[in-house]
Amino acid sequence: NGEVGMLDKAIGQFRLNGNIDMNFHLLRDTVSFIARASISNTLPDFYLRHNHTKHYYWDDDLTKEFRTRLEGELAIEKLGTNLQFGIENIKNYTYLNASALPTQSSDNIQIITATLKQNFKLGILHLDNEVIWQKSSNSTIIPLPQLSLYHNLYLETKLAHKVLNVQLGADLRYFSKYFAPTYSPVLQQFCLQDESKGVQLGAYPIVNVYANLQLKRTRFFVQVYNILKGSGNAMSFYVPHYPINQSLFKIGLSWNFYD
Repeated sequence: NGEVGMLDKAIGQFRLNGNIDMNFHLLRDTVSFIARASISNTLPDFYLRHNHTKHYYWDDDLTKEFRTRLEGELAIEKLGTNLQFGIENIKNYTYLNASALPTQSSDNIQIITATLKQNFKLGILHLDNEVIWQKSSNSTIIPLPQLSLYHNLYLETKLAHKVLNVQLGADLRYFSKYFAPTYSPVLQQFCLQDESKGVQLGAYPIVNVYANLQLKRTRFFVQVYNILKGSGNAMSFYVPHYPINQSLFKIGLSWNFYD
């Protein structure tokens, strides 16, 4: 499917994408393979081209961004395995620089990503995993954490004549160090840090311990969020200067009313 611009500033703009989905048998299992491709040539967002405020004012005639992306996905259901790989090329990438002003790069920037999701199960013991590796050919303009991890270890079983579903566990989120984009409250947009004065975020584990209980249409949960507060390098931030919550105890009840 695709779309093409016909009038005014939309002339010359287009988006085109497609995918192929196939299944085949391998070692008494069904393997699903999906290939995706997209190409686009579009103007940057309106607020990157025009901004009229007290502190910032611009009307920029920016060049269209040209993007191509290829992606493949392989899934093996019985093994709980899902593998994805993608590569994207961007020309005329538009961003807000360290002075919070719109800038375009005429270079071709490549981004490579690989994601592995692997789930394990042994009786009532479950371990869900997601590992993401990504690389930008220009980490100054498009900063990315090279490694992101998510792990969820839990026990899941049914009690009380198998009508009460119980789940007890802990999950972990982690990403490697990088110069994360900072937030501009004036523009309400994200912009690059000045690396000479900036701070690297990451290498901080966020661990939550939780319990879920579900009886028919009623679910009750408790959670201790960020239980390792202050561990590692103590850089508990997703965005510079905006710390995540301290350790919290959460409790909740969800009850669906329907017939």
